[in-house]
Amino acid sequence: MKKLGIISHISNKGKIILRSDKTPGFGLPVFTEDKKRIGTVHDFFGPTKKPYISVKVYAKNTKNLEKRVGESLYISSKPIKKWGRKKRKKR
Repeated sequence: MKKLGIISHISNKGKIILRSDKTPGFGLPVFTEDKKRIGTVHDFFGPTKKPYISVKVYAKNTKNLEKRVGESLYISSKPIKKWGRKKRKKR
């Protein structure tokens, strides 16, 4: 697990805003310290060296978000396995 950043605040629309040193890909899953999946990367904005990252929170995790301010969030260091139908090889 790679550290994504520390939670700065919660937006009016219920998204977690955090400050990071790196720019992750859109849609990557975001985890807490105890390896529970909290949401996905929704957007990033601000300066390129230390961007702000918006995390879209899953519906079941919306309770007590204000208490999580100051907590660290992480992203997976392993690549995400894509599900779906595999393409056939041409002969």
